[in-house]
Amino acid sequence: MLSKSPGFLSPDRRCLTGNTLKCVGIVTMTIDHLAAVVLKGFVNSHIGLFSEKQLADLDLLYQYMRHIGRTAFPLFVFLLVEGFFHTKDRKGYGLRLLLFAILSEIPYNLAVYGRISYPKTQNTLFLLFLGLVLMAVAERIRGRWVFVRFLLFVAGGGLAYLLGLDYTYKGIALVGIFYFFYGYRMAAALGGFCVFLSSPWSFPAFLMIPFYNGRRGRRRMGWLYLFYPVHLLVLYGILQLSLCIF
Repeated sequence: MLSKSPGFLSPDRRCLTGNTLKCVGIVTMTIDHLAAVVLKGFVNSHIGLFSEKQLADLDLLYQYMRHIGRTAFPLFVFLLVEGFFHTKDRKGYGLRLLLFAILSEIPYNLAVYGRISYPKTQNTLFLLFLGLVLMAVAERIRGRWVFVRFLLFVAGGGLAYLLGLDYTYKGIALVGIFYFFYGYRMAAALGGFCVFLSSPWSFPAFLMIPFYNGRRGRRRMGWLYLFYPVHLLVLYGILQLSLCIF
C-alpha cells in the first residue's frame, strides 16, 4: 500500500462525505435492481400484453436504469476499503459483513433467479467480505513485500471467479486497486475505471471518488448492509404482487 497523500484536489473542493457516497450508492443500486427484478420480471411474464413499440420503449427504459446502477458497486467497494482503514474493530466489521452476506443469499436468489437456492452465483456481499479478508491478510505481510500482496489479490480474484461471486475477479481487482492506492484518490479512481472499462456507465462513481473528504458525515448509517437483503425482498414481493394483480 502506498503512503497517504493530501490528494489531487484541494481540501475545499473535496466536499463529499462517506454518507453522501452511501446514499448515491443506495439510490443507484435500487434503481438498478428495480429494473433487473421488477421491470424485467413483469415484462417477461406478460410479454404478450405489449406491442413491439412498447417493448422497445420498455427495453430502453430497462437499459437506462441498469446503466444508472453501474455507479453503485465501485462506490461500495471504495467505502469498504475506507471502512477497513478507519474501523477500530476489523474482526467485528468482517463478522457483520459475513452475517449480512449469509442473510442476503436467499433474498438475492429469489429476486434474481426466482428460487431459494442457486449455487452457481453468490450475492455481492460475499465478494466484499472476501475483499475484506484479503486486505486483512495483506496487512499482516510485513516489510516491502508488495509483490506478494499483489499475488494475494490475484489469487483472490481467481477464488472469486471459481466461487461465482458477483463481479468475480473484477470486483477483487477493484478492491486491490483501492487498497494499494489508499490515500491517492485520483490514482485509485483512474485505475478502478480502467478495470471497469467494459462498463463505462460506472464512470460517475470514479468521478465522485476524488471529491471524497475523508469524513463519515453527521449520522452513522450502520443499516446499510441490512438494506441490501431487505430491498431485494421488497422488490421480489412487488414483482409477485404485480404478477397476481395483472
